[in-house]
Amino acid sequence: MENATTEIENQLISIEETQRSILDILEDTEDEENLLVNMQKAVMNILEDFTYEKKILENTQTALLNILDDYSVEKERIEKINIKLINSNKEIEQFAYIASHDLQEPLKTLSNYVGLFLKKYKGSMDQDAEQYLAVIGRATERMQSLIKDLLDYSKTENDKNKTAIDCNILLTDVLNDLAISITESKAEIHSEQLPVIIGYFTGIKSLFQNLISNAIKFRKSDRNPIINITAEVKDNEWLFAVKDNGIGIDKKYYKKLFVVFQRLNNKDEYIGTGIGLAQCKKIVELHRGKIWLESALENGSTFYFTIPKTTTL
Repeated sequence: MENATTEIENQLISIEETQRSILDILEDTEDEENLLVNMQKAVMNILEDFTYEKKILENTQTALLNILDDYSVEKERIEKINIKLINSNKEIEQFAYIASHDLQEPLKTLSNYVGLFLKKYKGSMDQDAEQYLAVIGRATERMQSLIKDLLDYSKTENDKNKTAIDCNILLTDVLNDLAISITESKAEIHSEQLPVIIGYFTGIKSLFQNLISNAIKFRKSDRNPIINITAEVKDNEWLFAVKDNGIGIDKKYYKKLFVVFQRLNNKDEYIGTGIGLAQCKKIVELHRGKIWLESALENGSTFYFTIPKTTTL
């Protein structure tokens, strides 16, 4: 009887263990099912995110293509405008050169005949007649000077080749050209060691000549002109300065100075055409530099200009 009871107990234990195993399997299955469900949700979220990102990417690509199309159209339009501007500038320069050159001949004729008339009939004319002819002569000289300056201005961009320029040698040439003005005005010109730059020789020479001749021209009546020329390195460019002790310029006229034909002084007191500083500005900008001034009435002026520091021709 005891053996039968033990057998029954063993069977019950076995059944309980089997039940536990089945329950464990069911629990594992439920966990795996939950895990699968969570994985499916995660994959769906990833797919949704991917779809959203893909749409953003497509929109971005579309926007970029539109920008590129607009850029191409705008670039083509700007290129056409640039071509028109280049052609217009060439036509203007050609017109200025031809007009100025052709105007020189009749002016020379007029000047020569005024001179011959004065020489032949001097003393036989009344004072008014001689004065009238003198006025014609001076007006003719001013017109010749204006035409010459216009020719120089129109030819500013003609020099197409850059070269290495020793500014010390160039300054010596300029001072030799201005020797008469320097002697008559008793001007003192001082300069420090100047650099070798890369630029257009004719333009740079005209730039120095205009600035120095202006410093001599606009001097005070009670003192000899003193002009100091310096240059120093500033970042990737040379900073030049031409300083004088002349009559100075009111700040309100600074911008007006660099406009063609703009004059600040009486033409009878200070001769000139009002083109020189406009030409200086054109030359400096042709070299991708800047020009400006610092001045005050009766306290002289300092003209600054920059030329990029480069070794490339």
